[in-house]
Amino acid sequence: MNNIEFAGQYYPVDAQGFLAKRLMWNRELGRHLAKMDGVELSDEHWEVMNYFREYYEDYNIPPPMRMVIRVFKKAFGDENANSRYLHQLFPGGPTRTASKWSGLPKPKNCK
Repeated sequence: MNNIEFAGQYYPVDAQGFLAKRLMWNRELGRHLAKMDGVELSDEHWEVMNYFREYYEDYNIPPPMRMVIRVFKKAFGDENANSRYLHQLFPGGPTRTASKWSGLPKPKNCK
């Protein structure tokens, strides 16, 4: 188990940078995790990440990509709710990266 330091506190993470204790997550840490991957979070990132966190609270798993696209198409229309757009927001794969920056465990189907 590794640790990352942020704001004077150590956070245990796995070898790929996913938090070991999701309840330690906060928005500032989410920003820091994204910055470590070279991304400055926008409102669009937060909309997706908030959805991921809510879904995880309800079902104890990150949402499947098809579900994310379906929900966001209803809310924002086809233009901003497709896999290409989500891949632009979350390099490395939307489900994997959004889960990581949201403090959630690595999805089981991600390597």
